[in-house]
Amino acid sequence: MRRAMLAAVLAVLTVLVGARAAQAREETAAVMTDAWDTERYNVLDLALPAAAQTAGSSLIGQMDRYFFSREPTEKNVYTGRLAGRDLILILAENWTVPTLDESSAPAARRLWAEGARFTEFYAPDWYQDTDGREFALLTGMVPTTVDGETAMACLGHGDVYLPFALARALAGQGYTCQVRSGRQGMATAYAALGFEGVKRSAGPAADLEVLAGQRPFFVYYALDEADPEPTLEALLAALEERDMADQTAVCVVAGHDDPLRGHLFLWAEGMAGAAADEPCSELDVTATLLDLFGVPYDSRLLSGRDAFAPWDADAGGPEPLVSLGGSAFCDWVASRGTYMAREERFFPAEGAFDGSRAERQYAARMCRTVYDRYIYARRVMENDYFRLVMGR
Repeated sequence: MRRAMLAAVLAVLTVLVGARAAQAREETAAVMTDAWDTERYNVLDLALPAAAQTAGSSLIGQMDRYFFSREPTEKNVYTGRLAGRDLILILAENWTVPTLDESSAPAARRLWAEGARFTEFYAPDWYQDTDGREFALLTGMVPTTVDGETAMACLGHGDVYLPFALARALAGQGYTCQVRSGRQGMATAYAALGFEGVKRSAGPAADLEVLAGQRPFFVYYALDEADPEPTLEALLAALEERDMADQTAVCVVAGHDDPLRGHLFLWAEGMAGAAADEPCSELDVTATLLDLFGVPYDSRLLSGRDAFAPWDADAGGPEPLVSLGGSAFCDWVASRGTYMAREERFFPAEGAFDGSRAERQYAARMCRTVYDRYIYARRVMENDYFRLVMGR
């Protein structure tokens, strides 16, 4: 009798599991066939990974449903504004930016006055020092850990394909991509991100052979000096002396005396007056630059978003969201409020909600978004998922 009952239970479970797998495959197929207008949104026409077509309830199938059910960012008036220009990206994480109306910082003031303005830019503590900051900045993905290692360290000895890492995506558009960094042992990781090689440099102003090299170019500098102001002054002067100022974009990501607030400067002809007034961080730089340079990418596959992409609480669009820490459970800042994880308290922006129930629902949804971004970024690294998606 007991064996008969066990067999009956197993039979029911088999039916239920089979039904759930079939439902998962149908859900995945429905998500993948939900077409987005590629003229309006930053999406690509991507096919299902082969593994998910036969195993809808597998981990890969779960990843399909997560990524391809996300809403993409919408293109905007700045899309393609910098197409074909050279790009100089500078990480100055130790720079405490001076007050921008001081005469002691003419280069920083000029970058701010003549470039785009990001008024709510954050520099999260990813708990990974420079590894986390570089990975977020150069990939647009949350810098997770895998088996106790940082995502950047995994790139150093693994074979993970990140097609929308900034250098790899620009290289696909014919850019020469170079990196200048004083960090040791990073050559393999930089190569995995799409850079052609790594060299030590005294800074962009002392590295003028880059300006005379093959164009268009993308060069990334990781600066460790506390005050790069003289370097920026010399760089701007060199660009103007070579008549390259109108064909070069300079993007500087800097820290601040408050560890969670930073500065993002984007100086390029045609960007003066452009404003991004919603919360954003270095996690959003890759998507923002890819859209500005008119590089095709799929915004559903990145953790960050284009800082200039429109969104509306009622009409849709991915909402601006900044994770302030490097975990699945961390503080966050969004357009409609701030959440403190240790206190489990949500502080809504004034006038953002009509009632406490709506506040609770919103906070729970955004907490889930922060959690999912971290978990699925880690799964990408663990499973080399984008190689499956891109058919590489």
